Amino acid sequence: MRRRPAVLECSPVEPPPKPAGHDLRQLGFILAWAVVFCDIGTSVYYVPGILYGEVGNLAPTFVALTTIGFLLLASKYVEVSWRNPEGGGVVTVATKAFSPFMGAVGGMLIIVDYFLTAAISSVSAFQYLGSVVPWFSQHVELMAGLGLVLLGAINIIGIRESAMVALWMAIASLAVNLVVVVAVSLSLTAEQWRFAWDQVRAVSTLPVRSALVGFAGAWLAFSGLESISQLSPAMKQPIRRTAGWAMLLVVITMALTSPTLTMLAIAGLSDPVKHQSQEFFVSELGRQYGGIVLAWSVVISAGALLLFAANTALIGGYHVFLALARGDYMPRVLARRNRLFGTPHVGIVFFTAVTFLIVHATGGELEMLGHLYSFGLLGAFTFTSAGVDVLRWRAGERGPTFLIGLVTTAMVATAWGVNIVTKWQATLFGGVVVTIGCVVAVAVRKDWAIRALHQLPWVATEAVRRIERAEDILERRSREVVSLETAAEAAAIEPSRTLVALRDINPRLVEEAIRRAKGAGDTALFVLGVTEWPGLFSGEQAQPERELLEALEDAADRIRAAGITPIPIWRLSHDAPQSIADAAHRLHVDSVMVGVSHRSNLVHMLRGSVLKGLHRLLPGDKILIHTVG
Repeated sequence: MRRRPAVLECSPVEPPPKPAGHDLRQLGFILAWAVVFCDIGTSVYYVPGILYGEVGNLAPTFVALTTIGFLLLASKYVEVSWRNPEGGGVVTVATKAFSPFMGAVGGMLIIVDYFLTAAISSVSAFQYLGSVVPWFSQHVELMAGLGLVLLGAINIIGIRESAMVALWMAIASLAVNLVVVVAVSLSLTAEQWRFAWDQVRAVSTLPVRSALVGFAGAWLAFSGLESISQLSPAMKQPIRRTAGWAMLLVVITMALTSPTLTMLAIAGLSDPVKHQSQEFFVSELGRQYGGIVLAWSVVISAGALLLFAANTALIGGYHVFLALARGDYMPRVLARRNRLFGTPHVGIVFFTAVTFLIVHATGGELEMLGHLYSFGLLGAFTFTSAGVDVLRWRAGERGPTFLIGLVTTAMVATAWGVNIVTKWQATLFGGVVVTIGCVVAVAVRKDWAIRALHQLPWVATEAVRRIERAEDILERRSREVVSLETAAEAAAIEPSRTLVALRDINPRLVEEAIRRAKGAGDTALFVLGVTEWPGLFSGEQAQPERELLEALEDAADRIRAAGITPIPIWRLSHDAPQSIADAAHRLHVDSVMVGVSHRSNLVHMLRGSVLKGLHRLLPGDKILIHTVG
């Protein structure tokens, strides 16, 4: 009776460093400010009206009060940028501070944020256009939907916005807004200024519940702050300095525009006008205090910036899809790239479709979109702020900065909690999206979805046909990599008791396998590389990764140099443990050695990927975990 295979795992070996390439970090603080302002600066066009609908004439007071929290949170986002030069924002922070799954939850929250950013920006753009061309105001939902479809098509083709375009748009928007501020400020009467001051004092008389609702709603004025953390990979070194100066400019420009324009709209517009122009306060200010030319200037700069922000949200959204798909938290079909343009068209189409449905479901109502928007925004703020606190604690920081950070987290968490309790539509929408996303993430991560799909006869049959075809194509193209069937035939001539399963170049693993093969008197050694392919729904080309082929060739060269015949095998499978276990049985080996290239991958495998799968598939085996070096 043959002894059952033993599985050994060898510790990873870091590959040699790659030659330094061209430095892609060319984004200085001016351009970084421009990109962030093109996102956060759009809030001034729709937040005053949304907040006016919630708290009336107290809107500017709440924006001013929330500005304090904005300043504190802004400093944390600078830290997020330099702590995570690879980018990733809330996903990276939550992963490092809590766990990969919490990072995925953060990703779901930011996806909700991106969905609503694209929706509210496209709707607001056409509402501003409707303030000077009435036809558009009667077809906002239609035009916003068409605008999103057009942006989706542009992204599939592959046209990208540049930082220089963002710079000129940011400058134009800021300049026009400052002209409006000056024009209105010079025209307000003493009575109107007194009215504005009275609203500041009136906030102290509000009931606690109303005050909390206003506080939570005012955070929407600073939506887009999180975009700076996505720019880290492109920022000039040192990132801390670049991000710091960029954020300082963001703070200054937002302080000059957001609370100021909100206050001027409340003080400078009559109540009937405010009710009629709630969706386009800034252009109405321009019309009343600067004439039609200034109104058109606001509409053009606002419309362009808002559509730019919608496009930025679309790009950010499908990049989150790509990141989650690469981390096995979303179906890989979302990362499928168009053969003609090379863009992830499935992810783009999905994002565009969901955003289009949101616009249609809300009828393009700005206030409803704002309420939905706040759920993902405040959730992402809370996860990010709390994550930074955890990272600071681990780093041994206990001083004033840490304590102020805790206060910041308490502020955004309170705002999110108030939003969850008082805005049930937003909680329902955001909760459903995040829950569905988490269920999908778990199903994909645990392979439940893929296993279920492969139980369908048609799917299983077609998947096997494609796998066999892919393995046959590689065997014919490669100089020595073979299929499992060919390896099984070779085993009858040159049997081996050892199978090495690898993913990347790992010299120590191969050397250990060579020693075991020589000790057992084997003249051959099996080397297996498995490409995990979720089947017909992955959207991936059924071919091995370049790195895996290089690893197989490197292993074959080392084994051959040791005087042993290498038999490198490539398999395509939706289940790597199943594929390795199947190969071990068919090749009649009694030891399986599994190796990875990075310590993080080792931990992942130990926690439940390949090794636990082999435990399940080879019941009763004595599985050894051996660490070399």
